[in-house]
Amino acid sequence: MTRRWIAVAFLASVAVPLLEGVLPALELARGSLAALALLPWLALASAPRSAAEPGRWRATLYVALCALPPLALGAGLDLARGADGRPLAVACCTGWVLLCLWTAAAECAAKSARARGGFAVAWLVLVPGAAALRVALAWVPLREGAPSVGGRLLFALDPLVWCHRWARADGRSALAPGEFALALGCAAMVLLVVLLRAPSASGGAP
Repeated sequence: MTRRWIAVAFLASVAVPLLEGVLPALELARGSLAALALLPWLALASAPRSAAEPGRWRATLYVALCALPPLALGAGLDLARGADGRPLAVACCTGWVLLCLWTAAAECAAKSARARGGFAVAWLVLVPGAAALRVALAWVPLREGAPSVGGRLLFALDPLVWCHRWARADGRSALAPGEFALALGCAAMVLLVVLLRAPSASGGAP
């Protein structure tokens, strides 16, 4: 992830708190500001890379550390708005680890064409694909009303949908405990597959 995109993600993650601070009458977020702060990082840092940057693990750590101040700002504002501290801490820690895993997978996949292709397919299915399916289902009148718990767990595979659900007004209470584990497990599995497909440091052509 280049510094330009890091700057874009940082500005996008602090835009809502800054606008609400400058214009007190403007209410842009009714849900979690911490989730809104994390959303642009997950969207940009998880995207496939065209080429590997030197020190991919260092690049992952750099992105994760740059995301911490906006996330902490959003969490502090959530607490000031009356959010429960313990569930908020669990959601913030889960989201930050999720960002680290997806960023590491994107950085590691960029070092070889084989790993890059596998990650691109996984990202296409799990991120924009699942998000598009979620939007499509929202327009379809469901026979039984609300979607089942199994459906909600399925969409936890997508980090953007997971974060967007957390950002809603009832987001933290609407997230089932299994959604946290499933989101982290899916991201860890993607990283593991990328590491297995990538050539070792001692040899292997990219």
